[in-house]
Amino acid sequence: MARPTVRILSRYILRQHLPPLGYAIAALTFAMLVNQVAKQFGNFVGKGLPWGVIFEVFALSIPFIVAMTLPMAVLVAVMYTFSHLAADNEVTAMKANGISVGRILAPVLGGAALMSVISLFWNDQVLPRSNHALRTLLVDIQRKKPTFQLKEQVINEVVPGQFFLRAARIDPATNTLNDVTIYDLQDPDRRRIIMADSGRMAYTGGGTDLYLTLRDGEVHEIKRSDPEHFNRTFYTVNRIKVEGVSNTFETTKNDEYRSDREMGICAMQDVVARADQDLRRVRTEAINAVVGELRRVARLAPLRRALADTSTPRASLYCKALGAMQRVLGG
Repeated sequence: MARPTVRILSRYILRQHLPPLGYAIAALTFAMLVNQVAKQFGNFVGKGLPWGVIFEVFALSIPFIVAMTLPMAVLVAVMYTFSHLAADNEVTAMKANGISVGRILAPVLGGAALMSVISLFWNDQVLPRSNHALRTLLVDIQRKKPTFQLKEQVINEVVPGQFFLRAARIDPATNTLNDVTIYDLQDPDRRRIIMADSGRMAYTGGGTDLYLTLRDGEVHEIKRSDPEHFNRTFYTVNRIKVEGVSNTFETTKNDEYRSDREMGICAMQDVVARADQDLRRVRTEAINAVVGELRRVARLAPLRRALADTSTPRASLYCKALGAMQRVLGG
């Protein structure tokens, strides 16, 4: 068979895969993105967030959706293309002209190898960065308004270690609370439990302080220095100010912490290598300490201390190539 004919056949088979692959990626990604929007949209609307921030949340969700839909789209494209070729008797015509099944599959396998490389780059470089940006943005959003972090029938930590709140019912739209119980630990010498039939939350103009207006309740108070005396006070209206609660949206500039879902292959290999290095160093120091103590007890001259391994962990070939490529693109 002539070589130009082989190239034409390869291009034809690959060209038949491109439209269904593109349609499948677009359709599957859109369907899963709509599902993500439907589940998360209610958590963002009503918090006073700019529409650009809401759009950014869903835009940053696309990379991990594509990581799932890309393999599915390849499967759909291959099944559709070969079903279409078989239905039009094109596979039969190719085999009748002496083209083997392996030759028909060769361009598809080559395309699969290319898609594997693209998927590896996507999951190793794009996905961890987007996961880190998305996690940081969601944390910033959660810090904006405590009402949306409060859960019904759960003791919620409003101020870490100092102020806890529980409510049977919470209306985020109006900031109203029902059947409220507050555990106030802000004063180290005094413990207070504040109960109310209902309440309402409001914020200062700067959004840094929280005001609670509680109605029809009682306060239980006990001093740690005098635990034998217990005070119980009834009230109709009780106003409480909680300082240091932010209601403004502030983006985190530099978040150095990264989980395993936010690191690429090279970053995780570096973490493992440094952990192994620390383990060897601690083990060497422990052995030196034990041997030195035993020789001191035996009144023997101290030996020269073994040196811990402080060599830099060796990078893999993939990480070296990736680093060289980044230096070329960056320089």
